[in-house]
Amino acid sequence: MKNKALFLLPVLIVIGLSCSLFSQPAQPTEAPEPFFGPTGGPLTFAPESLPDAKAGTAYEAQIRITQNITPVDDMTVSSGSLPAGLEFIKVDGEDAATIRGTPTESGSFTFTVEVWCFGTQVSGQTGQKEYTILVNE
Repeated sequence: MKNKALFLLPVLIVIGLSCSLFSQPAQPTEAPEPFFGPTGGPLTFAPESLPDAKAGTAYEAQIRITQNITPVDDMTVSSGSLPAGLEFIKVDGEDAATIRGTPTESGSFTFTVEVWCFGTQVSGQTGQKEYTILVNE
């Protein structure tokens, strides 16, 4: 039994060496360059324009975002201002924000809504839209 083991040992060594001599090493492949630009097309804001309001009367309107690849993370008023008495609220779990309250003054109020969506191994989509709310007396 000992002689068979001694005989097989050199055979196994020769087989192992010949396999390593004749096998081709794996060629490294170049990894693609990461892309950090926004994915998808432009975001769509709906509605196109907001309804008029009346001073001293409750007001509510919703702005929805579509054409987004990933969920909206944040929606804010980035410039301009809402009429006094109205607030801008991002709706949790939805790609939307609500403007609500009771405007206290009349006039024309222009503001910009800015949106940022989550990214998935790339930068998320962003967008902005200017709106105007006309508050009548």
